[in-house]
Amino acid sequence: MDKLYADIGGRMRALRKALRRTQAEVAEAAGIDASFYGQVERGKNVPSLKTVLAVAAALGVEPGELLPGGAPAGKGAYSKAIEKLLVDLGPGERRLVLGMVSDMADRLRR
Repeated sequence: MDKLYADIGGRMRALRKALRRTQAEVAEAAGIDASFYGQVERGKNVPSLKTVLAVAAALGVEPGELLPGGAPAGKGAYSKAIEKLLVDLGPGERRLVLGMVSDMADRLRR
């Protein structure tokens, strides 16, 4: 079970970082204590169903995206995070970023 909780916490951390939010920001949005949230991210504390639902809402993802074996880990959240980063860029800058991301993804697949 420890691995399960560590996986859930890892997914929460990855999504939070992709959205460039702090633990305190996510905890506040979820209505939980920031220190407890940090413990959950590290797999040191067990989140209740209510907490998982609140964190998922705070991160803007479906709850299943936080659970191993559920929806792909953060697929929608990563897309939202990328959109958020691109929103203030012009068309040329967006193409540049897209090209860089494409090149990096190709390199990582090798």
